[in-house]
Amino acid sequence: MHKLIAAALLGAVCCGAASAGEITLYTRAHFGGPAIKLHEATPDLDPAGFNDTTSSVVVNKGQWEVCAEKHYKGRCMILKEGQYAELKGFDNMISSAREIGADSREQRAERK
Repeated sequence: MHKLIAAALLGAVCCGAASAGEITLYTRAHFGGPAIKLHEATPDLDPAGFNDTTSSVVVNKGQWEVCAEKHYKGRCMILKEGQYAELKGFDNMISSAREIGADSREQRAERK
């Protein structure tokens, strides 16, 4: 019984770091309009109906790279945790997004 509890606790500690970051994309400035929350790398926002429509962003957890072209190509911008009410110079340009940094899901998968 103690081994089972210890294993469960170890799993919780081990995999707690595995929780993905979170970014919310909004179609209007100042967090208005339809929104989408992302928890993992999204190389193409078109299927979600969010290609070239983002005007504001909230990074709830992690650090994210957003790019003007699909598959993280073209002009990219790094967004740290925080609120971005306007995306001056990047308005309606985001086509892909992924969490970056030591805790990103993509980098954790590469290490396995």
